Amino acid sequence: MAIPELILASDATRIGQDARYLAKQAKRGELVRIRRGAYIRAAYWAQLNERQRHGLQAAALVNAAKTPPLFNLQTAALLWGLGIVSVPKRLCTVTDDPRGGRSKHGIRRSLGSLDSGQAQLGSFQVTDKVRTTVELAAALNFAEALSVVDSSRRNQRLGDAFEAGDWNKDKAWGPPARMDELAEATSALTSASRRRRAQSILELSSEKSESVGESMSRAQMILLNYPMPSLQGAFTLRNGRTARTDFWWPELDLVGEFDGQGKYLRHELRGNQTIQQAVMAEKARENGLRALGLTVIRWDWSDMMNPRVFARILNDGGLHSVRAA
Repeated sequence: MAIPELILASDATRIGQDARYLAKQAKRGELVRIRRGAYIRAAYWAQLNERQRHGLQAAALVNAAKTPPLFNLQTAALLWGLGIVSVPKRLCTVTDDPRGGRSKHGIRRSLGSLDSGQAQLGSFQVTDKVRTTVELAAALNFAEALSVVDSSRRNQRLGDAFEAGDWNKDKAWGPPARMDELAEATSALTSASRRRRAQSILELSSEKSESVGESMSRAQMILLNYPMPSLQGAFTLRNGRTARTDFWWPELDLVGEFDGQGKYLRHELRGNQTIQQAVMAEKARENGLRALGLTVIRWDWSDMMNPRVFARILNDGGLHSVRAA
C-alpha cells in the first residue's frame, strides 16, 4: 500500500541508497521512526493528532508485515471512522492462535476469528463494522461505547472526500449498521456479561446523534439520571430560516447545544465563513431560538466531562435529576 507520507527503508534500499541514512536523519530530528523501517517527516508528524498518528502507524504495519494483519477493536473503529474517544497506544489486531495473544512491539493481539466478520478497506483488513461495533460496545466504558454505537448507526451526509482505504477518517465509512445486525452479533457473544453490556448500549443508542460530543453528552445525562431529550429538533425562526438543535426538552421549552471546537475551527463545518462570522452567525441563531420563547443552554467538552459542572448547567435550564450529581 503506497502512503505518500511514509518513507520506507525498503524503498531506499531498492533504489541503491543506504537505509542507515534514514536512521541518522531520525537521530537529528528530521524524521520520526514510527515503526521499524518506516519513517515520517518530523514536521508532518508534529501536525497530526493522536487519531491520525494511529492510522498512519497502522498503514506502516501493513507495509511492513509479511502477512496482512487483521485490525480490530479501536484500530478497526478508527479505520472505519467510528466515534472512538480514547486512541489506544498499541495497534489492535486479531490472532487465532491461543498462544499468540501477547502484546509487543506496539501491537496488541487478541484472540478471535480470522475466518468471519471481516471487511476490506483499501489495503486494510479489518473486522467488519458490525463486529467492530459490538466488540467495543461490550468492552469500553459506557460513554465511549455509546459514542461508538451511535456513530456506527448514523447516516452520513453526502460529499465526504475520503475513500474506503483512507486512514484519516473523521466520519464513518459505508452504510450505517442496522439494529437487527447489531442485535444478532450481540447475541453471538460468548460471555453473558458482555452480551448484557452490549445489549444495554444498543437499547440506549441513537442514529440521530451527530457527533462524539453529542453522544458523550447524552451518556452523561443518562449517568446523572436526567430526563432524555429529543435529538435534532427543528425550529422555524422568525426570519424564515430553519434551526436544528442538538437537544430539545419540549415540556420545558428548553434547547441544549454542545459546542465542539470543530464548529468554529474546521473549515468544512464553517463553509466559506471566517471564524468570527461563524461565531456571530451562531449567536444570531441562538437569539432567534430565544425569540421563539425557548431557553438555550450550552456546554463544551470540558463542561460535559465534569459531572458537577454539567449538572449545574442542566439544572440552570430547569432540568432536575432524581439524585444529586
